[in-house]
Amino acid sequence: MYAHASSPRRRRRLAIATLVALTAAVLPATAQAAPNVSAGTLSTSTGSGHQQKPRVILTTDGEVDDMDSFIRYLYYANEFDTAGIVLTSSRFHWAGDGDTVKPYRWTGTKWVNDYIDRYAKIYPNLRKHAAGYPSPDNLRSLYKIGNIANVSDTADPTAGSDLIKKAILDNKPGPLYVQAWGGLNTVARALKSIEAEYSGTKKWDAIQRKVNSKLVLYNILEQDATLKDYIKPSWPGVKVIDNQSQFWSFAYAWKPTVPQPYQYTLRSSYMQDNFLNGHGPLLKQYRTYRDGNPTPGDDENLRWRPEASEENENAGYDVHDFISEGDSPAFLHLLDFNGLRSSEDPTFGGWGGRFTPNASGWGDTSDANPYTGNQTDRSYPQTRWVEDIQNDFAARADWGHASSYADANHAPKASVMQGTNLKAEPGSKVALRGIASDPDGDRVSYKWWQYTDADTYPGEVPLNHTDRPNVAFTVPADATPGSTIHLILEVKDDGSPALKHYQRVVVTVTG
Repeated sequence: MYAHASSPRRRRRLAIATLVALTAAVLPATAQAAPNVSAGTLSTSTGSGHQQKPRVILTTDGEVDDMDSFIRYLYYANEFDTAGIVLTSSRFHWAGDGDTVKPYRWTGTKWVNDYIDRYAKIYPNLRKHAAGYPSPDNLRSLYKIGNIANVSDTADPTAGSDLIKKAILDNKPGPLYVQAWGGLNTVARALKSIEAEYSGTKKWDAIQRKVNSKLVLYNILEQDATLKDYIKPSWPGVKVIDNQSQFWSFAYAWKPTVPQPYQYTLRSSYMQDNFLNGHGPLLKQYRTYRDGNPTPGDDENLRWRPEASEENENAGYDVHDFISEGDSPAFLHLLDFNGLRSSEDPTFGGWGGRFTPNASGWGDTSDANPYTGNQTDRSYPQTRWVEDIQNDFAARADWGHASSYADANHAPKASVMQGTNLKAEPGSKVALRGIASDPDGDRVSYKWWQYTDADTYPGEVPLNHTDRPNVAFTVPADATPGSTIHLILEVKDDGSPALKHYQRVVVTVTG
């Protein structure tokens, strides 16, 4: 349940007055601010309050769901420091070598530039709504062909592997997130080139430390053998966020996993109204179930066929139902603009799923699904956000064709007066004051909730007035020092589509 704020004009006056008061505010004695740096190892924060854009390299095998993921990525490109777009192969798609290896389900190399050309046509409109969108020429310069001849191909360096190698070895600060939308073979080739150049030299130990501290792989499925056979054995210090199952809930088989109340955002009517009809040249290429648009070269993918059948794997899906963006979680995980802070620590959870530590980094895990009686559900860390993810994308789809800022909706902004990292003792009271604003003057509503699956405290804490800006709770007496409680402030506007912003507060229990 949400509680509405007052009228936009009065709310803005109250917000200004509140912010002025906050400059002299003192935190409650029972909840002290912790340093505003997460305990997670992947934070992009500089420590000065400024949040760097996540630096990413996309690697894709050109499957139809990769193409749809790339379209979504372009609408969010202002949120990232894109360092490369690399075409690679996988066990599902390869180009062949023109001699002994024949192509398999290969969709070609031209589609990326075609999509960037289409992005160029909406680029002026996107810039009216947000700063930081990369120029089409910049994106074109970052597109390289990697190792595509065969599955697990690492035979020779390529333009794509050289780009990845150069980015790994440069001196730009912060993590480098390399996303495996296909196989990891081009990444493996880059690492092989680094090993070949430096192994046995005086620089080798320093190079290994640099790679281990910098490179973060987000792996979707096991799309070739190079992670298991080369990267993990040869580079055991490289961090891997391994998504082996959660991505399916945003892929071809979403119908059995996405909760029924959220499925409308993946159904034909929503897809047509918000993405397919009249939303410009880039979304004209967006593919859906049974839409009659085959993917050139991929003769085995028959989900586009208008007639529904089990043979086509499209039975149960209507014309223009969402088909798949199985690779989008790789970058949704890094979208810190929403306030969930998921890139700071993969265990936090967010739009790209939630993960638990393992020997090589993190693997996807389960959340309790309230739609199935709170049973543990491997899909729910992803599916719990589907409605919000789709509505946010629908707003950005409007940005691409809206002629002015006022012609589209923009997300509200949530913050918490006391900060986002707090410390409190067992038995003490924690009082939090939420603040919300909306750039369009929309009415906003509030909702506080505990993300119990992300907590390390094994239980729920009673929250009072969860539908108001202010909330309070008492730290349980049995909370052990070092355990954490995750509170989410969720602010929602009444625009169309309705958009949300969150603010996660992590309370660490002290002795």
